[in-house]
Amino acid sequence: MTRGDELSSEGEAIEDYRRHTMRKTAFLVAGAVALIAVAGYSLTIGAHQIGFSEVFGIIWDGICGNSYEQGSDLWWDSYVVWEERVPRMAAAVLAGMALSVAGAAMQSMLRNPLADPYTTGISSGAMVGISAGISLGLLVPMFTDELSLMMNAFLTGLIPALVIVGITKLRTTSSATLILAGIAMSFMFGAVTQLIMMGTDADKSQEIYKWMVGTLNYVVSDKIPLMAVVTAAGSVFFLAVSKQLNIISLGDEGAKGLGLDAERFRNLCLLVMSFMIAEQVSVTGVLGFVGLVVPHMARMVIGPDSRFLIPGSMILGAAMVVVSDIIARTVLDGISVGVVLSFIGGPVFLALLVRQRREIW
Repeated sequence: MTRGDELSSEGEAIEDYRRHTMRKTAFLVAGAVALIAVAGYSLTIGAHQIGFSEVFGIIWDGICGNSYEQGSDLWWDSYVVWEERVPRMAAAVLAGMALSVAGAAMQSMLRNPLADPYTTGISSGAMVGISAGISLGLLVPMFTDELSLMMNAFLTGLIPALVIVGITKLRTTSSATLILAGIAMSFMFGAVTQLIMMGTDADKSQEIYKWMVGTLNYVVSDKIPLMAVVTAAGSVFFLAVSKQLNIISLGDEGAKGLGLDAERFRNLCLLVMSFMIAEQVSVTGVLGFVGLVVPHMARMVIGPDSRFLIPGSMILGAAMVVVSDIIARTVLDGISVGVVLSFIGGPVFLALLVRQRREIW
């Protein structure tokens, strides 16, 4: 091959890389626009009718600091939007982002397409902390009620993560073994939650149940700031370590050859995930299939590169939860969003398993 042929091949490779990058960037931009559209539409849904353009006008006025005359129609519209609908929409967006980012990162770390916060037992573990706080009053001291509930979920959700860390130290451990261990812990922690429910009164048992099925019906504005901070911090962390996620997906030996301490990095990621999932569960309850299905969908479109996979999963996950909430409030007459996600996520995941190309992994 001549020098000219080498330069030509190199130029074609660079041009091909640019085309792929542009396609991925276009997908992220289109997804962000679609997310804004569906999130805006979700703010129009409710007993009090408010148009799409009116909602965006109210949001813009609120951002700019403009106020309305108290008691006027616009004042009441603004109250409904900001106090009732925005918190619900924000919780849906943040929950979708947290679960999708955690799922994408966990699948890369464990090199297993079945890995997500639910199948590894973290969500079920966090649910035990929520149940203990509600039913038994066992809350972490020196915190507000909201923070105590989140810390409960974090501490109990950390147990499955620590078990996974311990199992990864076994030389003969495969990624399938880790998932099976996570599923076993998920069942065990689920049984503990059921025992707590059986031993408490009907009101507390019903309150625990709403967290188990996953719902946005009880979200209040006071919970959103902390959820936003935790989700944003965790998402920024995983975006910052996206190159390391690409490296660890090669395997521990390959990561070590490239200068990455796989064990320490995995432990740090699981710690951050536990915080994110604990906060998500303490606000919306357990939302299944988001962390499992969304990274698959994003990976099929933009590939396995975590630099694009993480933001792509964030956008798709947020949109999936918001759309499911819209369906729950309109088509299915107020059913819990967790039930809708299961109806959607189950068939989608089966379809992905059947049609997925092996080279994606």
